Amino acid sequence: MNTEHRPPWVAEQLLAALQGDWRFSRSLQELATLAPMGSVQGHASFQPLGADGSHYVENGQLLLPNGASFRASGSYFFCQQGADLCIYFDAQQQRLFHRLHPAVDQDGQLSASSSHLCVADRYDSSYAFLRSGGFVIEHQVRGPHKSYRSYTLYERPRTNGAHPSIKA
Repeated sequence: MNTEHRPPWVAEQLLAALQGDWRFSRSLQELATLAPMGSVQGHASFQPLGADGSHYVENGQLLLPNGASFRASGSYFFCQQGADLCIYFDAQQQRLFHRLHPAVDQDGQLSASSSHLCVADRYDSSYAFLRSGGFVIEHQVRGPHKSYRSYTLYERPRTNGAHPSIKA
């Protein structure tokens, strides 16, 4: 029995709701033992690119278990393509990272999942868009070169400015 449905407007509304500033908290764990590998605290933003795209940029501070700390950054392009939300690597705009098919489950939770093969390492990822207005991205990476779990919680910074909420 299929308990999910995917209205055609979900990707468009989702992209609009992501716009603006976010703060994030990321934990990194070794996949087999769940031993901590580090954490990242930082800020991210989605800036509009045309009618159906957005540029995502994050900057943060990576803290390793031994106390060492480093600057961390990343960027992607998010684009609506029909009912899908596509995420492309920033450095190679034509290289697809994930094609998301956002769907609403029977409890009204909006989520999506996708996989990506990077040489021999597989990224299995899930995206959950929370009723609180935030969202979570989890990557489980397995292969001969990598074995880790990345869990990132995004929340709006505490300001008086209003942002569209992510709702199904």
